[in-house]
Amino acid sequence: MKKYKISFITMAAVIIAGLAGACSAETADYAAGGKKQLIYGMEAEIDRVNPVLDESQEIDALLFRGLTKPDEQNEVTPDLAESWTISEDLLTYSFKLREDAVWQDGEPVTADDVVFTLDKILDPKTNTPITGEFREIADVRADGDYQVEIRLHRPYPPLLDKLKVGIVPEHILDGENLAESDFNRNPVGNGPFRMKEWKGDGTIVLQRNEQYYGKKPKLDEVVFKPVPDANTRLVQLKAGEIDLARLTPSQVKAVNKSDPVKVHEMDTADYRAIMYNFDHEIFRDPKVRQAISLAVDRKAMVDGILAGKGEPAFGPLQKSWAANPDAGRTESPDSGRAAELLAVAGWEKNGDGILEKNGKLLSFELVAPAQDTVRVALANVVSQQLKPLGIIAEPKPVDQNAVKYDGEEALVIGWGSEFDPDDHTYRLFHSSEIGGGQYNFGKYRNDEVDRLLTEARTATVPDKRKAAYGRFQEVLAEDPPYTFLVYLDALYGVNENVTGISDRTLGHHGFGILWNIEDWDKQAD
Repeated sequence: MKKYKISFITMAAVIIAGLAGACSAETADYAAGGKKQLIYGMEAEIDRVNPVLDESQEIDALLFRGLTKPDEQNEVTPDLAESWTISEDLLTYSFKLREDAVWQDGEPVTADDVVFTLDKILDPKTNTPITGEFREIADVRADGDYQVEIRLHRPYPPLLDKLKVGIVPEHILDGENLAESDFNRNPVGNGPFRMKEWKGDGTIVLQRNEQYYGKKPKLDEVVFKPVPDANTRLVQLKAGEIDLARLTPSQVKAVNKSDPVKVHEMDTADYRAIMYNFDHEIFRDPKVRQAISLAVDRKAMVDGILAGKGEPAFGPLQKSWAANPDAGRTESPDSGRAAELLAVAGWEKNGDGILEKNGKLLSFELVAPAQDTVRVALANVVSQQLKPLGIIAEPKPVDQNAVKYDGEEALVIGWGSEFDPDDHTYRLFHSSEIGGGQYNFGKYRNDEVDRLLTEARTATVPDKRKAAYGRFQEVLAEDPPYTFLVYLDALYGVNENVTGISDRTLGHHGFGILWNIEDWDKQAD
């Protein structure tokens, strides 16, 4: 197959030429009454844009499309892959790519790009935390320009879901060090929008990609503007300076009928939990972790901190088809049982009423990102709820850029996936995901959990997958790496002139709000 290699100088010339044409189009838009621009007030600045290197970001799917995509029910549907077949032994997937997809520099999206992308994800030198999602792939081959064959080590039902990862262009990135490439700040994509400008203040401006193969967006531009302070986001939303932002539960009450803002409340798979660091000696005994999980009052957190906008959390798959409704569930705090477990583990209250064992206090720092008001509030409430038990959990707000995810004693963590149950379970709790930039930050190890997660991701019968996940949740409750606290509803403030938003179950941090961005529109003020 023909391969392409162009320099960034050549690419810049192509992009500049394209932008010159876009400027003419923008002039026409203004003449017609102004362009349709959506400004998204983000909680944090985007460092880079490359779907191979990081956990999915909201911006990724606007610039890069994968072989598949989720629909309104989060079910797998075709995207760059027009169709596919699966061999009888479930080890070979053959994909036919659509032939009308092009990169924003005009080059065609081909099978070589798919092979290149998956090879880079699997290459240890790339050092991407999403490698574990694709380890069951044994080989990827191109058969002509628009046919791709993926062969597996063993059956892997989550594969089609994982292949929503954005494909990147081989003709630009071949030979590049992906982590250091200029591409990460000057991405060339194949999605419904294209990069227009990355400003010095971290604001990113995307413009409609007229070459996009799919449904053309109604919006002319989408702007990702970092606004880390929650109160500032609300002020800017009310003033019409931004059009979209996540709100905290307390902020919803501050949105008045006279404000040009509509609040969208959406179900999520987004949970908050206490993650334990197993380098910290006191957490190595599961009885201590079980006791904390028994002692916390989740309903009080939902009613108080979340103002009812969520529900108690007892495990990582509560919102999944694979949920085990009985695993780890305690409808009310059981401080009596928690005290019994701690006594059996050898902890006794000293003269100050603090639990002590072999001269060591049952005390630890509970870190929460300072900019996340909900997590800080959760840390404070957990601290108060554990004091009567004799446990000192010292709340410690830390700037989100200074949090050491694999180094804090305990951390208010957030995860949760709306997709296949393999997502945000294997990567968080399997011991192979410890170290090297992976997501098992607490260094949790449990052989039975490893076995069950592997069985669940490779079983070919849905009932067997569900049974493995059911048992996994029971073992996780017996040897908890986290104390699960709450699931959050996603609360988005949206300018009243924005239309086309379609509700679905969202993921971590309310991820997925822009899933149908092609249908979004913004009417004139």
